[in-house]
Parts: sequence; structure tokens; C-alpha cells
Amino acid sequence: MSGFYNYSSNGVSAPSTSAPGQHSLDEMFQCMWDCGYGLHCNALIHGHNLSAHLREAHGIYGSDKTRFWCLWNSCNREFNKESLSRHVEEVHMGIVYQCTGCGSTYTRKDTLNRHRLKMHH
Repeated sequence: MSGFYNYSSNGVSAPSTSAPGQHSLDEMFQCMWDCGYGLHCNALIHGHNLSAHLREAHGIYGSDKTRFWCLWNSCNREFNKESLSRHVEEVHMGIVYQCTGCGSTYTRKDTLNRHRLKMHH
């Protein structure tokens, strides 16, 4: 996850101290979306605001099946719009979802929900 930074409540940037894949949607992240000419967006966003930021700042909108290129840190993989935010959360931001019942962690919210239904109901 080179170039990944999260921000403490005081706004000072520092390389992430969490283990890879151990971040939450409540943390602040620096947007690493490529804006051309070798520059990144660099906006500070809460993880839970990623979809809105991609829509408003980078024009990621349309039907769920509309195709977009992931420009986060020059990733350049193509996704349906419905999968792009999930990809950025999982691969580039290292977001994990933790089960409050047993502590297991998952990289996808739908996988956590499936686990909860199967193991805790």
C-alpha cells in the first residue's frame, strides 16, 4: 500500500500505523485518485464518504453497470460502478469489517453480513 496515509484527529499526516487491511470507515484518508500530470486529488475524506467523494469530485456516477477505470494510485483496473468503491476500500484503503459477535474480520461488508446470518442467528 505505498503512498497510503491516514490522518489522526489533529490533521497531521503520518504513514499508517495500523497493520495492512486493519482500517475502518471512520478513519480519515488522503484521496490518491490520479488527476493527471502525475498529481493526486489529495483531499482528506472519511472512509464512509468515499462513494460520495468519487461521485462529486471525480465524476463516478451513472448506472451500476457503467464501467470506470480505477485511478487510485495508477491502479488502472476496470470495474462496474457498483464495484469500484468496494475495490478502493478493500485494496487501496485496507478497510476491514469486524464482527461484533466474535471478532472475525472481513474485507467486504456483504461477507460480514453473510457470516452474521450463518453464525450468530
